Amino acid sequence: MSQFEIECRGVSKAFDDVLLLHSIQLQISKGETFVLIGPSGQGKSVFLKILCGLMPPSQGEVLHQGDNLYQISDSKRNLKMQDIGMLFQKNALFDSLTCAENIAFPLREITDQSEAEIQDKIGHFLEAVELPHARDLYPHEISGGMQKRLGIARALALNPKLIFYDDPTAGLDPITSRTIIDLILQLREQNDSTVIAITNDMGRAYQMADRIGMIVDRELIITGSVADTKSHADPRVSQFINGDLSGPLTEAQ
Repeated sequence: MSQFEIECRGVSKAFDDVLLLHSIQLQISKGETFVLIGPSGQGKSVFLKILCGLMPPSQGEVLHQGDNLYQISDSKRNLKMQDIGMLFQKNALFDSLTCAENIAFPLREITDQSEAEIQDKIGHFLEAVELPHARDLYPHEISGGMQKRLGIARALALNPKLIFYDDPTAGLDPITSRTIIDLILQLREQNDSTVIAITNDMGRAYQMADRIGMIVDRELIITGSVADTKSHADPRVSQFINGDLSGPLTEAQ
């Protein structure tokens, strides 16, 4: 068994011969929260999809607990995928299903739990994200912050040990954003899970991260802890985290 939950070895990704990510190396330990930052269009969401099994790299290896995610047998890969939760940027909720049915969907599709067990799980996760009153409402009938919490509940329904969040506070006000990150950290602690998240809200990145990495110019810069990131020597990192208008990121445009 590997000491790392996830390991990337020389991961690259190209689209139509255009190189987006080049030879990325990364090791993430069990129980860690690793946050990805970086300018838009640099490949953060693509990298997240590579890490969680949705998009194979053009080159390199992605290891989950020592197993190459894209080379193991289909049956073993399916088992690993059941241990992964994913919150997409736009939540990817089913509009035609109620809040309760959205949470029930992965339980019915993947597990052999009884209906009584599924209903217990629905109640548990709606309580966990403070949405018990929304059980029979549809996604369009609740606010954006509530939709985000519902997306988190569905992502956690299978009790995954590895959870990916693609910009979990996008479009939310500052108070709701802080509440969402508090919830993510609380549930990580309860479930002893490993979290990988994308955000460009540096306040939320600092709130959430054990370590931070920045994707820019096709590479991943491991900026380190919050304190290390704030004092990082790379001018691209400094410009980005401080929101400066002048610097190498804007000069290149």
